[in-house]
Amino acid sequence: MKVEYRDICVTLGGKQILNQVNVVAESGKITGVIGPNGCGKSTLLKTTLGIYPRDSGDILLNDSSLAGFSSKQLARLYGYVGQENSAAFDFSVYDIVAMAVQVQGRKVKRVEKDIVMKALEQLDIAHICDRNIQNLSGGEKKMVFIARAFAQGVDTIILDEPTNHLDIKHQLFILDTLRRSKKTILIVLHDLRLAAHYCDKLYLVNNGCNVCNGTPEEVLKKDIVERVFGVNGYACEARDGSLDFTLQMN
Repeated sequence: MKVEYRDICVTLGGKQILNQVNVVAESGKITGVIGPNGCGKSTLLKTTLGIYPRDSGDILLNDSSLAGFSSKQLARLYGYVGQENSAAFDFSVYDIVAMAVQVQGRKVKRVEKDIVMKALEQLDIAHICDRNIQNLSGGEKKMVFIARAFAQGVDTIILDEPTNHLDIKHQLFILDTLRRSKKTILIVLHDLRLAAHYCDKLYLVNNGCNVCNGTPEEVLKKDIVERVFGVNGYACEARDGSLDFTLQMN
């Protein structure tokens, strides 16, 4: 499913956070949104859920306005994993992931268990299925909420800094898992090296505006990186033929 943010404008506390931002996540691809801290990346994703209201602009799912869908319909179309995830009650890991199955209307317990355990196994956390969510580390919680998005059975997942709180091994595991899924992935990433390696297309945002978009090689050029991030780096081909990001220290 294609997801398109068209001319998104957001004002918070009297300050314009986003000014006509456009992003398109193509079906079956990993699309990354990058930019300096405070540029509006997370705000953009939160407009999808209505956490932050839009002054203007529209969000389209397969060319149909998001406004035309009910909350229940949207839960059956895409999964969302925020930057910080918390649970107000003492649910088990299994219970948290099972909520996604219940949203989809599957009430047969045997079917629910199969779906939940498959999602937990995909994220390699089946061994903690009975643990209390409140007692997990930040990284473990992140894995649980990504597993919940997988359990929804949707073709599209929107993620805000999914590698936050994770060590490098689990960062790579998560991104490899997302890539293998062949789902439509829209992802905010802070790490330019991960963005260069895993994303099919990048959108660079700064000061609430689009700067440029394209392949990682097109976006992460030396002059653009220096101008926007203030560092000396660029995307380049690694020895194995994959794309990497080189940061040159002064």
